[in-house]
Amino acid sequence: MSKGKKKKILIIVLIIVGIALVGVGTVIANKKEQNSDIGVQTTEIQKKDIESHIQATGQILSMDKREVVSDVEEKIEKVFVEKGDQVEKDQVLMELEQTNIFYKIKEAQARLEIQKNTLQQLKTDLEIELNNAQIKVDDALDTYERNKQLYEASALSKKELDESKNNLDQMNNDYIKAKKKLGDGENTGQISKQQKQVALAQLEVEKLNDDLKKHTIKSPITGTVVDTKIAESGIVETFVPLMFIQDVEHLEIVTEINEYDASKIKLGDPVKITGDAFEGKNYEGVVKYIGSFAQTVETGQGKENVVEIKVEIQDIDKSLKPGFSAKIDVLTQRKENVFVLPYETIFTRKNREKVIFTVKNGKVQEHKIQLGIESDLEVEVIGKDLKEKDHVIMNPTESIKDGDKVSEKVM
Repeated sequence: MSKGKKKKILIIVLIIVGIALVGVGTVIANKKEQNSDIGVQTTEIQKKDIESHIQATGQILSMDKREVVSDVEEKIEKVFVEKGDQVEKDQVLMELEQTNIFYKIKEAQARLEIQKNTLQQLKTDLEIELNNAQIKVDDALDTYERNKQLYEASALSKKELDESKNNLDQMNNDYIKAKKKLGDGENTGQISKQQKQVALAQLEVEKLNDDLKKHTIKSPITGTVVDTKIAESGIVETFVPLMFIQDVEHLEIVTEINEYDASKIKLGDPVKITGDAFEGKNYEGVVKYIGSFAQTVETGQGKENVVEIKVEIQDIDKSLKPGFSAKIDVLTQRKENVFVLPYETIFTRKNREKVIFTVKNGKVQEHKIQLGIESDLEVEVIGKDLKEKDHVIMNPTESIKDGDKVSEKVM
């Protein structure tokens, strides 16, 4: 055999041996990899109290604030209060010039007296007219009865009897007219018409007296005068705000919360209140109003649906003022002695099913769970076969399977 052939055979043998060695190495490596445990971090299930909170920022406002306006246009006579004064409900704030209204009232009262006198005189005249008509009817009836007897005795002509009958009929007609003028008690006749004139005149007097009351402007609520808008001319225009009064003893916080969080809030939920303007002080409050509809607002991230929420402040002092901003923390739910885990232990499958993976004796066990109360960092977990201090895998992935062998590091 030539040297060239020997060399070629040697190279082929070496290649075959090399391939074999690589195959054996790969098999050994695969076996080692299969036998090695997956490294995981775990945390223990804790049994403790958990609360769900929603935070937001709002503005402190008076629960009752009013604009003081005038219903009449007139010159200001005197102002009794100024900005910053505390006032009681129905306290006089200012008086308007009353000369014109007094003159109008006197005129109206005079017209009322004239109408009353006219009514009285009309009643007297119509009653006299009715009495006279009654007397004439009685006389005409006596004459007719007498003439009727004379006619039957052939002592009076038929023409004379007919004349007395016609006169009786005429007197009856006059009586009926007089009675209609006086009225029959059913809003008819001249008396009734004049009574209506008296009523109208009376209403005019009453209206002007009401207008007189409007010349004295009173506070609609108990509160503090926070601003005044008195014109330099001293002339009050109708329905133009003159003063602004707020009840600073009863304050509320108004805020807007996104629809997802708002759906968790209930009337009566307790609230903790803090703020930069009253740093170091905490106040208690309660949710007193939840808007009945959501409105769309523009935010830095786009459009968002929000619901108006109002919180009544329960322990007010002088540190709180309308217009301050405030931070609210609403306690929406609370449970005691429940299983709690960090959010990082929860795995959500594509079908939205939520599971956790516990480790016992180095093996993984899968548990289907439901979530309960959610706090900022932790969540209540509800499921079968869960025990306090069970080790649960943190940040599980799809590669984790029930029955896997793992080596754990407890956090």
